[in-house]
Amino acid sequence: MARTPRPTALLWGAFLALSVTAAFLRLRSPGHPVLPWLTGTLLGLLALRLAAMAVDWRRGRLPGTRLLLPAVLLAEGLGLVLPGATPAALRIRMGTALVLESLLLVLAVRALRQAGTSAEGWPEDRIAGAFEAFVPPRAARLMALELVMLGGAIRFLLGGFRDPLPAGFSLHREAFLGSFLPVLPLLIPGDVLLLRVLFSGLPVGLRWLLHLSTVYAVLWLFGLWAGLRRRPHRVTDEAVELNLGPVKSVRLRRDQILAVAPLPEFEDDWARHRHLRGLHRLTTPGPAVLELRLREAVPALGLVGPTAPRDRVAVSVDDPAAFLAALGA
Repeated sequence: MARTPRPTALLWGAFLALSVTAAFLRLRSPGHPVLPWLTGTLLGLLALRLAAMAVDWRRGRLPGTRLLLPAVLLAEGLGLVLPGATPAALRIRMGTALVLESLLLVLAVRALRQAGTSAEGWPEDRIAGAFEAFVPPRAARLMALELVMLGGAIRFLLGGFRDPLPAGFSLHREAFLGSFLPVLPLLIPGDVLLLRVLFSGLPVGLRWLLHLSTVYAVLWLFGLWAGLRRRPHRVTDEAVELNLGPVKSVRLRRDQILAVAPLPEFEDDWARHRHLRGLHRLTTPGPAVLELRLREAVPALGLVGPTAPRDRVAVSVDDPAAFLAALGA
């Protein structure tokens, strides 16, 4: 049975749709007569959300720091649309935004320095815990993961590829992504050339946005590869930890595992897709895939937090025989 969307979700959905429309119009046609109406509607929705958050704060349901970010956004928006802004007011607005961004950055750096290498202390867990004082938990985890991915990519490119790999059962050695990495930087000049030839009529701001998105995608893939290297699967006498880099993980007790076997052969891709539906997928193209059947459904930890519980897990591993032997299967 489908769940009825919550009013908060509908409000944020409308806010996102209007934001995308307004950004497109501002880049494509800055003087469009609809823009003032869209901007006013966006600010009205943001003010309503801020008022609802203030009520929750007064009732003790929300920390007061969660009001800071929407309040800054509302102040910035009002400063853009209201006439007669003085230079002092503009400096105050900019200063407030910079202070908030600097605070988030300081919290992230501090959390990274304190992060351990155990499953209980991954960097994104600590960063998300710090960010939850300002944004909802799902948004905090997504922001933390993005920082970890970009940080991992930069560290890898600056010499982190020489670091010794941690003990465990790897899934990166046979992954296709490893052979694809050397050609990834070539996407950036290709992107520049393609935009100049095919999309020369696009506004300059939109072209720069597309260029930056290509660079970000390349860094993200390097960060994923670095995460695959740094987070192998681990098997102990009591627990099994399965990782797909920072993107997804499943933690199990040994007694929760009912059976482990290689993924069966399928007649076609449709049959494979049907079989893989409804299980946790911690797979990457290249390595062998094993299927774990569990005695009970368990959640995975994904991009924005815990997922729905499931009783099957598909996991990639470079050496399936050693992994099966460690599990006693």
